[in-house]
Amino acid sequence: MTSKKEYKLTVLAIDGGGIRGIVPAKILAEIEERTDEPIHELFDLIAGTSTGGILSLGLVKPKKDKPGEAEFRAEHIADLYENEREKIFKKQEKLYLPAPLDKLPHNKLVLSKLLDLLRSLPLPFTFNPEELLGPKFTRSEKINTINTLLGETPLNQALTEIIITSYAIEKRKPFLFTSNPDKELKSEKFYRICSNYKMYHAALATSAAPTYFRPYDSDFISSNIENELFVDGGVIANNPTSIAIIEAMESYKKQIKPEIDLKDILVVSLGTGRATDKYSKETKEWGVIQWVKPLINMVFNGQSEIIDYQIEHLLSKEQYYRFQFKCEKRPSKPNTDQKYYVSEAMDDTSKENIEELKKAADKLIKEQSSDLTKLCEVLKASLETRELRNKRKI
Repeated sequence: MTSKKEYKLTVLAIDGGGIRGIVPAKILAEIEERTDEPIHELFDLIAGTSTGGILSLGLVKPKKDKPGEAEFRAEHIADLYENEREKIFKKQEKLYLPAPLDKLPHNKLVLSKLLDLLRSLPLPFTFNPEELLGPKFTRSEKINTINTLLGETPLNQALTEIIITSYAIEKRKPFLFTSNPDKELKSEKFYRICSNYKMYHAALATSAAPTYFRPYDSDFISSNIENELFVDGGVIANNPTSIAIIEAMESYKKQIKPEIDLKDILVVSLGTGRATDKYSKETKEWGVIQWVKPLINMVFNGQSEIIDYQIEHLLSKEQYYRFQFKCEKRPSKPNTDQKYYVSEAMDDTSKENIEELKKAADKLIKEQSSDLTKLCEVLKASLETRELRNKRKI
């Protein structure tokens, strides 16, 4: 029997995961098609990390000529990931020397020889030694792409409340970008900021993954905001579901009533792939070079899975929907059981991997079609019972 429980509060959270953000974008496109409603109408709060943050911001950006309508549908952003992927992930062409090495003669030649030696080492993952000295990708094309998507839209113009995660490395605090100026807070534990920030600030800050991109300097293209260095929100919350729930409850408390019961909240959480590739016992002998990239992947993946475990036990099955898929290597021998082979690398923008990501999304939609049907029915049924939404409409 299909449940049509009506909820007072609906929440969406989208994980970080680089190019794998294509999959949640496809899931959201399916939800929009089945409900015939834009995502911003279906949820009271959307939280996103890294690629999930960019996707979230794109879905709540208003049209210039029609401020109450979204400029983009989820399908458009899924296409953007595919079409602009090589601009977003454009490899650094220069060899950077950290100070004070860049001031000394002959260092470039010496380091070039050292890099040649490192290339010859048998490492358990794809690795460019140049990445030891600087970020893997340039950020100029990424900035242009995000500016094209989000323009100069202020955060506080989001069509529904948004929370975007990041981490300030000078202040050593988690930063939450919010579209709600009434919730700004600067505490000893974390900052929640809105005033003078634009959507592209939040997008660039949340997606500055260590080793992949330079930290985002907020003063790089604006002098109207407090200067800070931000890195990817995945270092604090690659899966922002718990943050989304807490922030939505606080908004409800401020605007509607003192409290809301957890059973009155519907939660949708979108993953960007569960890593399944195993590391060998050789990790016992690893040093800094071998650990850097695997450690980042382990931290991001581990955070996503443990948050899912916690929310799964905190909420009932009827109110918590998690859509996740596995990342699996293509086997050396043909395997008819597996219909897609997605790289767990956040930056695998090869045409082959893009096609596999689209296959993964199609398979996930097919396998969880009944869950999607139930979810869409509940979202539609809750349109008139959601008190925050109804207050916005007044």
